[in-house]
Amino acid sequence: MDNTTYDKAKKKHISKNLFIYILLLAITASVLMVYLFKTYYIGDYTLLVVFSILSIIAETFLIPLPKIGAVSVSFALTYSAILLTNPLTAVLITSIGVAFRFPFVDGRGRVHLFNNPIYKTIFNVSQYIVNSGIAGIVYVFLAKHLNMGFEFFNPFAGIASLAVDILLNTFFMSELMHLLLKEDFTYIWKSNFFSMMVNVVLVGLLGILLAFAYNSYGIGGLLLFFIPLLLARYTFKLYLDMKKNYFDTMNVLVRAIEANDPYTSGHSLRVSTYSEAIAKQLGLPESKIDTIKSAALLHDIGKIGIDKNILHKSGKLENEELETIKSHPEIGANIIADLSYLTNIADIIRHHHERYDGKGYPDGLSNGSIPLETSILIIADSFDAMTTDRPYRDALNMEDALNEIKINAGTQFNPDIVDDAIAALRKAFIILSE
Repeated sequence: MDNTTYDKAKKKHISKNLFIYILLLAITASVLMVYLFKTYYIGDYTLLVVFSILSIIAETFLIPLPKIGAVSVSFALTYSAILLTNPLTAVLITSIGVAFRFPFVDGRGRVHLFNNPIYKTIFNVSQYIVNSGIAGIVYVFLAKHLNMGFEFFNPFAGIASLAVDILLNTFFMSELMHLLLKEDFTYIWKSNFFSMMVNVVLVGLLGILLAFAYNSYGIGGLLLFFIPLLLARYTFKLYLDMKKNYFDTMNVLVRAIEANDPYTSGHSLRVSTYSEAIAKQLGLPESKIDTIKSAALLHDIGKIGIDKNILHKSGKLENEELETIKSHPEIGANIIADLSYLTNIADIIRHHHERYDGKGYPDGLSNGSIPLETSILIIADSFDAMTTDRPYRDALNMEDALNEIKINAGTQFNPDIVDDAIAALRKAFIILSE
């Protein structure tokens, strides 16, 4: 994996800590390169040239990931080079691949020759050198002392080398994202990279096949196996595109909601941000976080079916009007239930106005009957409502709103998550206010 363009990071200048971090990584990479040139030599220039060209192609078609950067199937070539040659050759191949990506793939500047700004190229090349160099050294050392396996592959040394590369890569990227996005390092590592390890291991296994093909059949065999490598990339890209289209659909529906009630413009996006922050604070898995974010984005979709005169009324609502407003969670759930790929969030939307003490609506759920995802959304929705101006009252400041959440723990809100929610909301509110 490597870094590309990050939505939040676009608006941030390179910080002092980030500069120091990349500088230290670059120095480490430089020292390691000196050691590798003194210790090893390039024994197969044909392999170096062919693998470098294929690495450039693979890096050119890397797959952008939300927030965390991108994944490239060129790792299979790097791992294959570690098995076939030595750490120096492997490092040169992977460095050439990331430094000389073709410039015509991504029109948004995410993938082009010598990444701009320069610190991204320095980071990418440096971490590739350290990852592959140390992984290669580990492989050579263990393969020398453990006489087992095939001519070109020592299983124990190969597993250890793969583990080292993954751990180093995820550590460097998690720290980079921690500095760029100001998010918790442990959470970034667990949620964004730990889940990717299975995919990286599978690409590593393909690297073993590439090594076997080149060792047995030369360049022709290597090219034959390189095609499945690109197919694997294509399949993964389809999955990510589908996920992106899913959230694009969410955003279209959110705009439809806000078109009907422009006074609450931005409310759904803020509630989604707050819900995500609380879910992360609670340590929920990425799949649940995605579900909560989707429900938060669409929690007010039922307002499409409410008379605009009622929605925009600045005075006190009549009982009949209040009952009409209270119908929007049911209307929203019914709308979502008709979309097969959104049915998993219908119940969350239906119950986002329930209360812990059972005095909410529409079903009067209480206590353990309210799922955790819904409890998170209830707090996030209430917090944003309190901290924004409404036709019938002015906004509360952050601390007063958080105090209201604390006071209403056990009545309106789930008391088991209130403390974590307050901590998450405070940080998220400050970030959104910047």
